[in-house]
Amino acid sequence: MSSFASQQRDRCDGLFEAFYQHPFLRSLADGSASQASVLHYVGQDHEYLTAYMRCYGLGISLSPDREWVRWFRDGIDFLLDDETHPHHALCAAFGVDYQDTHVARLAPAAQSYIDHLVTSAYDSLGVLMAALMPCPWTYIWAAQRQMSQAPVPAENPFHGWWDFYAADDTAHILHDFTVRIDMLAEQAGPAERERMARAFEKSCHYEIGFWQSAWTQESWEHLPQQLLCR
Repeated sequence: MSSFASQQRDRCDGLFEAFYQHPFLRSLADGSASQASVLHYVGQDHEYLTAYMRCYGLGISLSPDREWVRWFRDGIDFLLDDETHPHHALCAAFGVDYQDTHVARLAPAAQSYIDHLVTSAYDSLGVLMAALMPCPWTYIWAAQRQMSQAPVPAENPFHGWWDFYAADDTAHILHDFTVRIDMLAEQAGPAERERMARAFEKSCHYEIGFWQSAWTQESWEHLPQQLLCR
């Protein structure tokens, strides 16, 4: 019988594919991404990861022992010290200072994503972990697939972004998540496992929404395009 994590990955394969084929990610792969979309993404992702780290803090409050606390702490260190590198790589493509991309507010899609993560934290550790996992999984999987099937050349201005997420050093993040989620799923009852599955699926949708937000430079000030077209 397949593990809980692999079951969710198979069940959400269409969402992973939609994530991979989204025009924003494709524009990072072919080097055609616009400055407006990339800098919108960087600003939003900086703010999103700050909120994501706070969800790790909520995970610490749910931790059953020090080993779990250490895992969340190490994750926060990675987000603080390492995951700014792909942001800097994207900014360098346009000669923009990273600090100048920072925003004071999450766009609607990103805020909804964070609200979902926080709500999951008030359910159980298993539901929180299931909600958190699609973020690293989609990025690492997409980068590894791209770099193995059609490597992004060094002359691509966004090569550093792809190189970071495809690196072997990031593989352990996905492995650790999988081991821990499978362990929590084994300990959970049927109802909690169902909530874990729904949290995972919902986060996959929000990951696609994050690309769309960058693609359209979504903000609170502008009505959605579909409303403007009516």
